[in-house]
Amino acid sequence: MIPSAEKLGLFLPEGLHQDMLDTAERLNTRKNPRGCVRLIYERAFRELVEALDSGETVTFPAVRGAKDRVSVRLSKPLCLRIRRQTDALNLKLTDFAFTAIDRFLQTTQGDAHDAPRQDRPGPRQDRPRGEDDRPAFEAEGQARR
Repeated sequence: MIPSAEKLGLFLPEGLHQDMLDTAERLNTRKNPRGCVRLIYERAFRELVEALDSGETVTFPAVRGAKDRVSVRLSKPLCLRIRRQTDALNLKLTDFAFTAIDRFLQTTQGDAHDAPRQDRPGPRQDRPRGEDDRPAFEAEGQARR
């Protein structure tokens, strides 16, 4: 017997998986929520794969900061399509997953019950090494000494 699903281990920015769980609960119209989380992850990944297959330009921001380890099951054909895209783009699965989930959450915010968009950390910009990130008053105090 050939398994119909494959388990993927993902490292996602803190809170992103919870956002997916909340969205799955919000968009679920069935009485039995079982399998809804898998469907929502598959939908997010499938939308990104289809966008890449159609030639759409997609930016994959670097994922920095604390991450949560999450395991999800996806259909085998979808996993093969994801692997083809990540190999062709020389891309880590974490970066692919973050972009897919981020795009999906941006498009689904407000789909059901006019839910407000939840703020979640985006990709962080690198700052120049010489930049002082202390508050101005603290820098002034150091200058007077």
